[in-house]
Amino acid sequence: MYKINGRIINIEDQNINTAKGDFAKKLITIEESDSGFRHTMQFELFGQTSIDTIEHSKKLAVEQYVDIDFYIKCREYKGKFYNTLMIKNCRIREQQTIDSIANDNPPF
Repeated sequence: MYKINGRIINIEDQNINTAKGDFAKKLITIEESDSGFRHTMQFELFGQTSIDTIEHSKKLAVEQYVDIDFYIKCREYKGKFYNTLMIKNCRIREQQTIDSIANDNPPF
């Protein structure tokens, strides 16, 4: 399991229609805040149950700061490998936590 924090910069809802049924997918793009560089990464929530579990108390929105626990899923297709960052858990940071991180300047 991996962890990352960042600011949500885009959210995309998708509906996938297959012979096995219809599925919901949510793609969440964040800008990482751990390293000091502007790395952007896209994470996936697959299935309405997973989406409802993450958003049970508060809906995800652009400009929110989040802490994400995720794992890497990999699939091979015709000799090529495709990686997906799958969200296991996502916590929305409270505003006071964000402000305290921004104001946490070293004493030197």
